[in-house]
Amino acid sequence: MRELLRVVPSGAIVLDPFMGSGTTGVAALQTGRGFVGIELDPTHFDNACERINEAHRQGELFDHADMAQEQTRLSLS
Repeated sequence: MRELLRVVPSGAIVLDPFMGSGTTGVAALQTGRGFVGIELDPTHFDNACERINEAHRQGELFDHADMAQEQTRLSLS
């Protein structure tokens, strides 16, 4: 995953339209990139959000830069 992110400039935003467990989001945050993820399965979405939020909190232990975080649920029904 980090190999893929090497071609994305630092500070850019990575889009993952099939977020799954959030691996791409975690890698994006750990390498200084923003992240937008889309996941239809509510269970996968919740798990991915937990992993990404944990990665965000871990980053705050070492980096005190302000990072705006927004999480939105979309209803497709």
